[in-house]
Amino acid sequence: MIKEQFSNLLHGNYSLDPLELAAIQREIEAETLAIDKVQSAIVDLQLQLEAHEAKRQDYKTLLSTLRRGVVPPEILGEVFRYAIEPACPVNRVGLVCKSWRDIALTTPSLWQAVVMFPSDAPINVNKLQTWTARAATLPKTVRIVGSNERYRCLCRRSEVDNCRLAFPELIRFIFDGPVLDQVSLQCHTHHCLDRLFGLLRSDKNTLSRSWDSIRHLALQIDSWSIPTHTHGLVRQFLHNLPPVSSLFLDTPWLPDSDVPSEILPALPPLDCLTSLHIAGNWPNSWVLRNLRSCPNLEEVILNSKQSERVDDIWTEGRTLVSLPKIQVLRFQHMATHGEDARILGWLRMPALRILELSYEIPHPFTVQEEDPDTPGKVKLYHDMLRMLSGVDAVVDLQQLRLVYFPITAKGLLHILGVLPSLTFLELV
Repeated sequence: MIKEQFSNLLHGNYSLDPLELAAIQREIEAETLAIDKVQSAIVDLQLQLEAHEAKRQDYKTLLSTLRRGVVPPEILGEVFRYAIEPACPVNRVGLVCKSWRDIALTTPSLWQAVVMFPSDAPINVNKLQTWTARAATLPKTVRIVGSNERYRCLCRRSEVDNCRLAFPELIRFIFDGPVLDQVSLQCHTHHCLDRLFGLLRSDKNTLSRSWDSIRHLALQIDSWSIPTHTHGLVRQFLHNLPPVSSLFLDTPWLPDSDVPSEILPALPPLDCLTSLHIAGNWPNSWVLRNLRSCPNLEEVILNSKQSERVDDIWTEGRTLVSLPKIQVLRFQHMATHGEDARILGWLRMPALRILELSYEIPHPFTVQEEDPDTPGKVKLYHDMLRMLSGVDAVVDLQQLRLVYFPITAKGLLHILGVLPSLTFLELV
């Protein structure tokens, strides 16, 4: 409320004399100073309020669920397992706090997989030993990328003796280290694998708890080192594989498609092998020769990587390949006009349940054939007829998956007509 001497002026329409105007101006200035003091006090109180709220939040943090140990360590360890990825490895989880570090160090499942990426420094074998030791008795996975486009190994040159992959510390770890379940090796050329596998198998009379215990082996090669002559194709690492149950072999295109498959190195007899995945344009006869040496296969994946295989299987004297236990056969990324699936007629697979035929993605500007049922699909039809007839033929094929399959409805019905046991059909 304003002063009483000025209150009557609010209810009347009086003209103010100079003394009244000056007095009112002084009152306005006084109230302005009072407002400034109150606003300053409000700011101070707000700062005090924020400080008290921050302290309260800090105290609440000390009483958080993790601080009080309400979440059992084994549950928190499972949470860590789902959070781990290459960009956030398990060792970074241990940097949060001491309790998290203790939980991470005492959770073996967090240390089952270790990945070594290439760099200027040699492969850190101490890290491999430490991580696999923390995994205790759980199955262990080791992935080693020996080189890539940036860090290339030069051991293929005669004047270079050092190899990023084949060096004593790593060889001792793989040969006489912990029991390993899965091993993945990636290198720029096959020379690194040739050196590594040659040294690992230098003493064939010695049993290795690490090397001979590997169940799943993945080998990836970025490029072949082109030989000086055609018959110089030597892939020594293929002859020195451990007795694995699962093998993934990813190789680049063969440098010379005219090389007879008989002189190409073959896989050793692998009676324990149940799963085989081959990515590359190896000739059909080479594929059949290697399938014959693995009679206990249950799953086979042939990835053509969108290149045509060499169709050299139609030679006189060729015998059928018996795979009595195979249940899954997948052809992936086949060239549209390739001959990849021609081996169907040469396989005896009485237990086959799942068949996949996956072709490359058609280019949007590719001119389509007027009749995509000929000639390749007619050959496929006859190959499937051979697969379904004779001794040890396929009798209970249940699932058929066709991906980018260039065929008309009439041609598809022609094929489905000889597959009465199908219960599942997928067209992608």
